[in-house]
Amino acid sequence: MPMHFQSVTHIIMLPELSMNALHTHLKTNTPSTRHMYIVAILSFIKHHLTHLSHCITTEIATSLREKWNAIHTHNEAPIVQLRLENKPTVLQQAKGGSQLSFQQIMEIREQLPFGSIERLLISIYTLIPPVRADYFALQIIHDDQEPLEHNYLRIRPGEMETVLRDFKTAKTYHQIHNVLPDQLAQEILASLQESPREYLFVNAHGKPHTRNSFTLWTRRILTRVLQTDFTLVFFRHAFATHYVTHHNPTDLQISDVSKKMGHSSEMFRAYRWVTTASAADSDSDSEDS
Repeated sequence: MPMHFQSVTHIIMLPELSMNALHTHLKTNTPSTRHMYIVAILSFIKHHLTHLSHCITTEIATSLREKWNAIHTHNEAPIVQLRLENKPTVLQQAKGGSQLSFQQIMEIREQLPFGSIERLLISIYTLIPPVRADYFALQIIHDDQEPLEHNYLRIRPGEMETVLRDFKTAKTYHQIHNVLPDQLAQEILASLQESPREYLFVNAHGKPHTRNSFTLWTRRILTRVLQTDFTLVFFRHAFATHYVTHHNPTDLQISDVSKKMGHSSEMFRAYRWVTTASAADSDSDSEDS
């Protein structure tokens, strides 16, 4: 048996010992970090348990599957509870980005130089419903040019639009389409004037990002600019919190904006946090009204 299968076999067949080791050696030991490991183990059990058929019986395999499912359920309980309470996970609470309100993010955006890549990045995640890391290779095309990428920005005289066809839930929602508001269009034009390019966001070599490199790059930029540990998912939480608090949307409006974020209305509501950030949004809204 290959060595990696031997290692995985030991983990699967000794669930209590494996979980004790995980608790002991994880640098960040939270339900969310443990969840990633447990899900990986369950995936292996689901798809590769036949590799162990020579050394375990069907009864043992069933018992192990049940034990790991029970571990998963127990570990996920506090995550589900926080979700039901519309609160950040323990890991998210440890990052300062979860405490920033949408209003605060927009205020920081307006202080950045017009045309800078930092301002453009925050603009595209705040001036239209924020997606995931789906702008990693957003090709810029003009007029009726045919795109070479699944995700692209089309620029026509007096109009800009984004079309996303490569995103996490594309099998369900097929594409995310936005006609860009004038403010975002102006941000894009200013940035392209500063640095002409074929993709909206590029790496140090002027090439489009991979999804993973875009995720890492945006985290570095956002953490520096916002002066706290900030990832793209925080845009989605801040937006949902602000949208519900500030706009009091109808179910239809929530459905429409949810599709532009690539998820369901139920997930949109789950993204709304009841935190100090939402309280700050409420205070800002009351002052504006």
